[in-house]
Amino acid sequence: MENLLNLPIGIQSFSELRTRNMLYVDKTQPIHRLINTGKYYFLSRPRRFGKSLTLSTLRAIFEGKRELFKGLWIEDQWDWRQIHPVIHLSFSSIGYRELGLEQAIRQELMSQGKYFGVTYSQQVSIAVMFEELIQQLAQRDGKVVVLIDEYDKPLIDYLDDIPLARANQQVMKTFYQNSRNAPAFRHGDISVLC
Repeated sequence: MENLLNLPIGIQSFSELRTRNMLYVDKTQPIHRLINTGKYYFLSRPRRFGKSLTLSTLRAIFEGKRELFKGLWIEDQWDWRQIHPVIHLSFSSIGYRELGLEQAIRQELMSQGKYFGVTYSQQVSIAVMFEELIQQLAQRDGKVVVLIDEYDKPLIDYLDDIPLARANQQVMKTFYQNSRNAPAFRHGDISVLC
């Protein structure tokens, strides 16, 4: 009984799960297949079915964190020298309830820009900021990986306030629609919505 691994109840971080020696059912083979068979994905599963953990796993792969994959299927199937910038947005944690959706996205994009050393044009919309972030990273580093978690949370949380849900829907529509025109999205780079 001493050798049993802890169950990762509520753990959505692949890094935390692996560094705390928790039980992980190896899903790296289908994840590898997903990476190599397309460029845009929409993963739809019920809540608490591991979408956030899957995105966290994808992020660790593209960031080249080989040490986290020791003993897993992908360990010797991936070129760990291939490191790509990963834009990982989680709409469940950007503070849209306090700031409003547009301001929360702007703040998150500013944070991502600071992390990656990207400077935005003055007084631009969030859609243009997102596009500039992707473009600058693509020009500097090549392939850019975009992972968006809880993409619909700002809508679902306001189903009892239809005017606010519609306002959030318009913000998200503009944000997603314009970002699809960024060159990084036109060169076969992976983009995942969960």
